[in-house]
Amino acid sequence: MNESQRNIFDEIENSKKLSFPDVINLNENGVSLYRAHLSLQDYLWFSSSEISKVSTTIPVIHNYALSYALNQFSYALFIGNTPKYEEDFKENFKCYSTPAISFASRRESFTYNALNDLKQTPGQTKINSPNFGYKTVIVPNYISEDKKESLYAFKFFIFCWKNEPLPSVIRLGKKSAVCRVYYEQIEKPIARFLKAKNSLHHPVNPLDVSGKIERGDLVRIPPHSFYRVATISSDWFIKGKTYNIHFPKRIMERIYDN
Repeated sequence: MNESQRNIFDEIENSKKLSFPDVINLNENGVSLYRAHLSLQDYLWFSSSEISKVSTTIPVIHNYALSYALNQFSYALFIGNTPKYEEDFKENFKCYSTPAISFASRRESFTYNALNDLKQTPGQTKINSPNFGYKTVIVPNYISEDKKESLYAFKFFIFCWKNEPLPSVIRLGKKSAVCRVYYEQIEKPIARFLKAKNSLHHPVNPLDVSGKIERGDLVRIPPHSFYRVATISSDWFIKGKTYNIHFPKRIMERIYDN
């Protein structure tokens, strides 16, 4: 980084610090924080990557998918073809999550073959409907609450407004797989601005970062990439004995816009 770039970065840092205080008490601003563990009760399938007729699911879940599922929000009728993530977050969401990750999920591969109902053969079609291909899915793990710390569970954090009740069962993926979620509230969370580099204990959406991403492992997954692991500086963090949580920019903006 040259001198002019460093000066620009310092100006951005100063403007951020003027926008938000160095210390933010989440509870005093109507926000609760939860640690969550997700157990799969069915095969989870979504296209992390898709090449020709091969669809693969990797053991990470985008925070947009989780947030829609936790808010139990969907459109009965959607007009247009552009998602409204920002509008939904501001107007329809009571909670917002980080991306989730599982460190030991098992996967299985299947061949699917759609048959012609009349001839019982995989006939040719001109419409966009695959009739033969392969998919890799994440298998169920059926984790009970007393074993929620298992490496098979998907782990993430949730920011919730006004102690909004969270669902114990949600559905995810192309086949709406049933998932059981266990919650543990973090008492008296305080977000502090820290210039030092901080390695996080969860994946992070780059659009939630106010500071600088020093390094990370990028996961390329729709609707946009996020970091499986990341080290961030000059941002707000919630630190405890067993966790280091990044405080999303979207939450801060929503707090101070009200």
